[in-house]
Amino acid sequence: MGATVSISFGLSPLAPYPAPVLRCAATLLLLLAPAGAGNVPVVFNATRSARPGDLVSLQGENFGEAPEVWLGESRLPIVNSVGTGWLAVRIPKDARGALSVRIRNGDSSSAPVPLNQAWPLHLDALQIVPCGAFRIFGRNLRLPGSTPVVTVDGKAAVVDVGKSDEHLLQVTAPDGLQAGLRAAIRVDNGNGSGAAELDRTIEIVTGVTGDPFGLGVGWTAAYAPLDVRVFKPGAAADGQKDDAERIQRAIDQASAAGGGIVELPEGTWRITTPLTLKSRVVLEGAGKDKTILRYEKSNYPIWASGFDLIGLRNLTLSHAGTVEGPLIKANTRVCLQNVRFDLQVSQQLYLSENRNIVVVGCDFIQKDTVRGQGPYTFSDSAGLVFTDNTTDWKHGAPSFQESHDAYIARNTWSRDAGVQNTPIVTTHSCVLDFCHRVAVIGNTLKVVNGTLTNRDRNDGETLLTEGGGGHRTENLGAVTSASATTLTDTGNLLNVFPFKPGEIPENYGVAIVDGRGAGQTRRLIVYKDRTMTVDRPWDVVPDASSRYASFVWGLEKALLKGNTLIGNPRGIWLYQTALREVDVVGNTLREGGGIYLRMWQSVGEKQFTPHVNIRIAGNTISNTQGAWASHIGLVYVMKEPRPFGIGQIGIEVRENTLTANAKNLYLNAEDHANLEGYYMQLRAETKGKYEAPTLPCFLGAIFERNLATNCDVGYRYGTGAAGLILSGNQTVDCKQATADLPAIPGIPVSQRTRIE
Repeated sequence: MGATVSISFGLSPLAPYPAPVLRCAATLLLLLAPAGAGNVPVVFNATRSARPGDLVSLQGENFGEAPEVWLGESRLPIVNSVGTGWLAVRIPKDARGALSVRIRNGDSSSAPVPLNQAWPLHLDALQIVPCGAFRIFGRNLRLPGSTPVVTVDGKAAVVDVGKSDEHLLQVTAPDGLQAGLRAAIRVDNGNGSGAAELDRTIEIVTGVTGDPFGLGVGWTAAYAPLDVRVFKPGAAADGQKDDAERIQRAIDQASAAGGGIVELPEGTWRITTPLTLKSRVVLEGAGKDKTILRYEKSNYPIWASGFDLIGLRNLTLSHAGTVEGPLIKANTRVCLQNVRFDLQVSQQLYLSENRNIVVVGCDFIQKDTVRGQGPYTFSDSAGLVFTDNTTDWKHGAPSFQESHDAYIARNTWSRDAGVQNTPIVTTHSCVLDFCHRVAVIGNTLKVVNGTLTNRDRNDGETLLTEGGGGHRTENLGAVTSASATTLTDTGNLLNVFPFKPGEIPENYGVAIVDGRGAGQTRRLIVYKDRTMTVDRPWDVVPDASSRYASFVWGLEKALLKGNTLIGNPRGIWLYQTALREVDVVGNTLREGGGIYLRMWQSVGEKQFTPHVNIRIAGNTISNTQGAWASHIGLVYVMKEPRPFGIGQIGIEVRENTLTANAKNLYLNAEDHANLEGYYMQLRAETKGKYEAPTLPCFLGAIFERNLATNCDVGYRYGTGAAGLILSGNQTVDCKQATADLPAIPGIPVSQRTRIE
C-alpha cells in the first residue's frame, strides 16, 4: 500500500486512510480549523422542539476550539462535539419557560437560538374570513403550563385550547378584519419566547359569514348565499330514462341566477352524457343511500375545470360500465361532502390542481384498476382539507403528490389483499411525493380480505414520499462565486422547472453540503445566467470550497402524526428524496414494517438528497408474526467511493418503542431495510471502494430514550457517522445492545460516538 494519512474532524483522529485521501486533507483542515479572532458563531440548524431534559443539537460555523453554550445565565456542559461546527448540550430538567441558547467562542457570541418558540408553518386553507374557523399547524404551538395567543393583522383571535396541541391550534378569526392578500398571522405560545409570524401568506376575504354546511373551514361561508336558492330538475327519477339533460338544465338555470343549490330528490338518476358544473352551483342529493347518480356510456359523468365555488353533497355516483369517473380539476373553492364514489373497475378520479378544497365524509370504492391506476389523485392541491373519508381499493396508489397547505386527517384506507399477486401492480396506501406544508394526522391505513405474503415484491409502502419519477429535480455542483443572496456555478446548468414550464416550484431547494457554509438550506427563487438567487441571505456566504445540491424537497415542513398502520410490508418510507423539517411522531405500526429514511448520492447522475432536521419521536413499531421487520432506519446510499457532502444533519430519534419478531427476520429487501432494530448505516455501492469525506455523512444524530425489544442488535451505526449520541436507550431481550459497523470490511467505523 502507499502512504496513509490520519484525518481528524477537529478533535479526535480517524483511522488511517489510503493515499487518495491526501487530496482532500488540506480542504478538511481548512474547514475545521479554529475560528479566527472576530469570527462570530453562527447556527444554521438546531433542535426546534426541545423540552427540559432533552439533548439539543447545534450545527453551524465558527464555534471555536473551546465553545461555551449559555442558557440565560447558566453555562451548559457540552455533551459531544465535532470540529468547530457541531456540538450538543442537554437542557436542565428543571428549566422552565422560554428556552434559548447562545454560543460563545471567546469574545464573540451567536444570535439567540430559540428551542421552544412557537413556529407556525401553514393553515388548512389559503383564505380566512372574519369569525370563520381555521387551523394552524406547526411546532411548539401549545406547551404545558402556557396559553397560546393568535393575532390576525393585530387583532386577537379565539383559540380553542381544548382542541389544540403542540402541533395544531383550532382558531376562530376575529371580527372586523379588512380584505387583503397578505394577512399577518402571529402565534405566541405564552412561554416567554415571544410571537412568531406564520411561515406563508394568507388572504382575507370579507362580506360572508357562517358555516352553512358545517364543515368547520372558514372560507366555506361563501356557500351561504347559495344555500337559500334551490333549483330542481323536475319529476322524480325512475332509474330508466336518461336524466342528464334535465339535470344540466337545472345547473344552467342556477348559474344564470347567480348561483344556488341543484337539489336531486331520492331516487336513481341515469346519466349517459357528462354533467358540467358551473361556478357558484352545488349539486346536492338527499343522502348517500337515497340519491344515486348512475353513470354509463360516457366518461367523466361530472366535469368541472376552471370554476369557482362548486360542490357535490349527499349522494352516490355509481359506475355502470365506463372507464373514467368524475373529473373535478383546477377549480377554486370546492366542496365534496358525504359523497360515495362507487368506481367499480376504473381509472383514477382526477381531483387535482384545485385551490381551497374540502373533502369530508366521502367514500371511494374501487373494485379493480385499469392500467394500474389507483382510486384517485389529488396531486397539486392547495388549501386541501381531506378528513373523515374512507378508501377501499386493490391496486395503485391514492395520491396527494405535489400538494401543499394540506390537512389529511381521520381517514381510513383499506387495501384489499385478495388479488395481491395476479396481476402484480405496485400498490401504496398514501403517496405524498414532493409535498410541503402538509399535516397527516390520525389516519388508519390497513389491509383487509387476507394478508400480504409476497416478500420479494417491491411493494407495500404505506405512507410514502419518493424522489424521482418522470420529472427529475435534482442537481449538484461546486460554487464558482457567491454573494449575500446568490450562488453561481459557471460549470453547471440546473433544471429548475421540473413540473411547470417557466415556474420554479415553491419548494425548490438548494443546500450547501460541503465546504464553507455547509448545512445551510434555502429556497431558490430566481435562476438566470447560471446564478441562483435564494429567498434570504446566507448566514455564511459560500465560497470556492463549497459544494451544493439542488432539488425539489420530497417532503418539507411536514407532520406525520398519530397514524395507525397495519399489515403492509413497508410502513413510513421517506425514500431517496430530500427532506427538511419533518416530524414523524406518535404513529403506531403493527405487523407491517417500520420507518425508513433513505438519502441518495449519485454524482454521475447529479443527484444528492440530504435530510435536514428530522424528528422521529414517540412511535410504536411491533411485528410478532414473522412476516415483516420492525425497524427505524436511517440510510445513506452512494454510488461513488467518496461521499459528496453531509447527508443528514439534525436527526432526532427519541422515545420510540420497537418490538421485533422473536426470531429476527433478514428479508430480501434493499439496502438495510431487511434489518430489525434501530440503525444509521452507510451503504457504498462501489464494490469495496471507499474514500474518506471531508465532512461526515451523518452529523450529530441523537438517539434518546428509545426502547428495543427482541432485537439481535438493538442499535446499529458505523462508517460515516460523527458525533452520534446514544442516551438513555434501553434494550429488552436483545442479543447485543449496540454495534459499530464498517460499511465495507476494513474501513473506519463511527467517530466521536457517545453512549450514556
